[in-house]
Amino acid sequence: MKFIQGFLTALIVLAISAVAVAYSGVVNVAAGAPEPGILQWFLSTTMKHSVKSHAREVTASVEPTDQRAREGFRIYRAACVYCHGAPKQDPGDIGKGLNPKPPYLGDTVGGWTNAELFWIVKHGIKMSAMPAWGRSLDDGALWDLVAFLEQLPRLTPEAYQQLSR
Repeated sequence: MKFIQGFLTALIVLAISAVAVAYSGVVNVAAGAPEPGILQWFLSTTMKHSVKSHAREVTASVEPTDQRAREGFRIYRAACVYCHGAPKQDPGDIGKGLNPKPPYLGDTVGGWTNAELFWIVKHGIKMSAMPAWGRSLDDGALWDLVAFLEQLPRLTPEAYQQLSR
């Protein structure tokens, strides 16, 4: 009984402390302010495990062909390059002002399966400025984008520019 009472007291103190911190204004919510390392780790770890868990339900409905990748390039150039950049091309001003900083996808897509990339693009990532493109693009277009992302790590700046012609 004493354990339960102590446990409930600790929960109440924790809840009151959380509310006090929220109302105190002590937490800097400025987009340019870096998060403490423990918070970065927690959010990154949570995101990775959440994506892997939810993407298990995704099955590819199409094969990633060169034509699909060309269509995906058009989407990337129109919507993604501003935040994520391109081979030897920095992101635009929008991407430079985001926190957390959007990764250059050529360096990161290799750590995700196509199903996981599809899930990320379709559903977005909370509190990262990564939008849920599934609200404006159909699944076929999202698979086109995944086909392009699959090729991005191997693209030279010249090959990237060639795609735009």
